[in-house]
Amino acid sequence: MEDIGVIVTVDDAYLTRIAEVSAALRANGMHIDQALDDIGVITGSIAGTDSRSLANVEGVKAVEPERSFQLPPSDSPIQ
Repeated sequence: MEDIGVIVTVDDAYLTRIAEVSAALRANGMHIDQALDDIGVITGSIAGTDSRSLANVEGVKAVEPERSFQLPPSDSPIQ
């Protein structure tokens, strides 16, 4: 299965332990791209079928799929 991008929100009580939460996410199969300590967000990717397991990691408040968008080309009639 293809990897999907995920955004993990860390529970406020675990903000000072974000490195531990990141390690636990890695142990559950997540590839970490960034850990944004100041705002309590960790971004990365995981196999699509495994993403539900991340919500059960201690210190995780929420797991959301990464959303992407693309702007039309500058010469497109729709702006």
